[in-house]
Amino acid sequence: MLTEKTSEQVEELLNELRESASAGVPILVEGVDDEGTLRELNIKGQIFRVSNSSKTLLNFLESLAGFKQIIVLTDFDRAGDKLAKFCVVHLNRLGVEPVVEFRQKLKALLRRDVKDIEGLAKFLRTQGAALKRQLRSPRLPAK
Repeated sequence: MLTEKTSEQVEELLNELRESASAGVPILVEGVDDEGTLRELNIKGQIFRVSNSSKTLLNFLESLAGFKQIIVLTDFDRAGDKLAKFCVVHLNRLGVEPVVEFRQKLKALLRRDVKDIEGLAKFLRTQGAALKRQLRSPRLPAK
């Protein structure tokens, strides 16, 4: 279970992500479920899905060359790490600044509990409910 402090840090990060996306910085995710999760978390703006493209990954990334920045928000597993590194290298070559701080910080905060973006909303809902229950229940004095 997340601590109250960690939960607040995650919510702060999500607020920053919402602001960036609303300001026009697109987000790159792996698939349709990832996009759905971000929408469920009230993140508006452009979201590009790697799996939605019929192009090769390189050609897909080249189609994003007109953007100044792109938030790379791939899953937190090894495959997501590998994909994020690939995207960072190639977006840099295309003159697009890859923003990976959201992914890095979320991964660090949620490392054992969430492995993919699509699981983020459900996890946060269950953690929020658990935190509320914990805060409502009387605490026993420490011995």
